Amino acid sequence: MKQVFAHMYEWFGLFPIYSRDLSDFLKGWDYACVGYFALPWYFYIGWGMIMLTGLLFALQYDLISGIRFKNREHWELAVMVVAICNFLIAFTIPFVAINKGMQCPQLKITFPDCIFFGLCNAVWGVIVFLILSGLYKLGMRLMNS
Repeated sequence: MKQVFAHMYEWFGLFPIYSRDLSDFLKGWDYACVGYFALPWYFYIGWGMIMLTGLLFALQYDLISGIRFKNREHWELAVMVVAICNFLIAFTIPFVAINKGMQCPQLKITFPDCIFFGLCNAVWGVIVFLILSGLYKLGMRLMNS
């Protein structure tokens, strides 16, 4: 599963927007620079993104919708919250590692790498939210017909 998330966040090798060093860190390259023995951050961030997006999707369709906002307004608000939360989670983990020196000294992870990885996670969160929304609308249409 770690490799699935790694390929997904690296855009299947077509469009990697952050450095290979950050990718190695997220795959679990350990502090001693010997192998992939540290936490597999791709796995944890990937599952966190899916769970957070699913939770916000459920909250948006079950608790928020219908009462205070128009449908389009609350959907857009939920998408924005999904993107911001997923960005912050993915940005924070490598950024803290850089500031505390918790990565292999041979890895040159930069601030823009952290930003681009956060943007990747935000985009994937929005994609998952769009898929969930489409499946929900399709299910509602099928139930009403």
